[in-house]
Parts: sequence; C-alpha cells; structure tokens
Amino acid sequence: MTPANTTGPGGTTLYYGDLNRPHVLQVFLELRDRASRRMSETLLETIRKAADDGRFVVKFHFAATIDDTVGGIGSQRGLSALAAAADVGEKEFVDYLAALFAAQPFPPVDDKFSDTSELLAQAGKVEGLRSAEFDKKVTDNVYLNWAGEAVGTFSSFGIVGTPVVWYDGEVIPVVNADGESISLTPQEFLSELQT
Repeated sequence: MTPANTTGPGGTTLYYGDLNRPHVLQVFLELRDRASRRMSETLLETIRKAADDGRFVVKFHFAATIDDTVGGIGSQRGLSALAAAADVGEKEFVDYLAALFAAQPFPPVDDKFSDTSELLAQAGKVEGLRSAEFDKKVTDNVYLNWAGEAVGTFSSFGIVGTPVVWYDGEVIPVVNADGESISLTPQEFLSELQT
C-alpha cells in the first residue's frame, strides 16, 4: 500500500509542491537525528514557502540509520505516520513533519516515536490532521512496510548522514563541518538556489 503524494520507484518518495516544476529540491532527513531537527527548525518553513511560490518541488527522503545503530523503530514508525498524514494532504504532511521534529526525543536512544500514542499526540497539534481514519492508519501501522521500503532506498543515493539537500542534483551545504549545526540562514539558503 502506497500513500498519497508520493513519487519515484515504488512510490517511496514523499513530495510537496507541483511535480511539473522544472526545479527539484531533494531533502534527506531522519526523524531521530538532531541535525535534521535543527535543519527543520531553521529551513523547513522557508523551503515550504519557496515551493508554494513555485520555485521548485520538494522531494523528501528519509533514513532510519539511528534505528539500526542505537536500536528501536522510531524513525521508521514516525515515517509511517507521516505517510498517513500525506494521505490527508501535503500541507498536513509538512506541518506534521515540523511537529515531530519539534518534539524529537533526546537523547537519540529514547525511542519515543515508536509509541503510537506519542505519534498521535503530536498529530493533534496539526490542524485538520486527526481523524478516525488517520488514527487507525497510525495505530494499525498501515504504512510501516512502505516506510521500510522507503528507508531501504536511502543508501542508493550514496549519502552517509543527514540532513542533506540537493538542488537539481547539486549539493547545497546546509550543515557545518561539525555535522551538527546548520550552516545557512534562510536568506543564505535561498541565495544558494539562485547561483
């Protein structure tokens, strides 16, 4: 079963915006990754607004490396819940993505996103997202197999960590050398897309 608003082989890529746009922004994230959270806090709203303005379509790719390295299933289960949000709409998906990052458990060994009640609690902060149908999809792990397939494609991009951003296939450096802090302000990020 494949969620709405997906593209790519097997429908494993969630997108936001118009797929017919000539420019593509690819964003690589992991829900349990601290640097991905910082990027969400710094740049996600800017990315959304630029997509709304028709500058590009955003394709989101998700890793579950922390699930593999420290244990648990929070990154994959969170992605499964995001897929259910994509069925509701693109706006709700991005709002939910931001909400999950804002509530990201710390330290990463805390696997809070594996808890259905936590995923539903965060969904309750997103206007128009919670419904009996959405809640059932999250509770029943309807998209868990899809999420496994989606994170399984991550290695095919040759990326070893998150977050990473590509604009029309070119890397936009969003993380400093420390691998933790975000290197660009929203204004600097948009300037990078004009070069």
